Amino acid sequence: MHTSLNIALNLQLMFSLDYFLLFSVFAKLSKCTQTMECSGKWIGVGKKCFYFSGDTKNWTASKRFFSSQGSKLAHIDTQEDMEFLRRHAGTFMHWIGLNRKQGESWKWTNGTTLNPWFGISVNGSFAFLNDDGVHSSRGFIDIKWICSKPKF
Repeated sequence: MHTSLNIALNLQLMFSLDYFLLFSVFAKLSKCTQTMECSGKWIGVGKKCFYFSGDTKNWTASKRFFSSQGSKLAHIDTQEDMEFLRRHAGTFMHWIGLNRKQGESWKWTNGTTLNPWFGISVNGSFAFLNDDGVHSSRGFIDIKWICSKPKF
């Protein structure tokens, strides 16, 4: 009987220790996930982090700047992204990662084509967003920009 009690106590102790270790690991992973998602001035929505610039550049300079930072001009893949970006852009114009060559269809900077639900008013070859929606212009004007990167 004494041996059975020792075995039961040892099993209970091992189970408690395993549970404690497992809980500790999950707690640390949870903290890592929270801090790694979007940091600093990046804002998380869905599976992405977005950055709204404070200064202005033309479309090409904006694209180049954030490519060197490991991100890209914003891609809008969902209606949720669109609504969020329009709200946060306000009345300011912001470049996004959408452009087209003459005679071709609109493409994102990653090469994917524009979603059919996505409306854009056409006046140029480079897209920008404000609270009124997505419009286009020539790429040489200096305006703010929005960048995106995936959450980690």
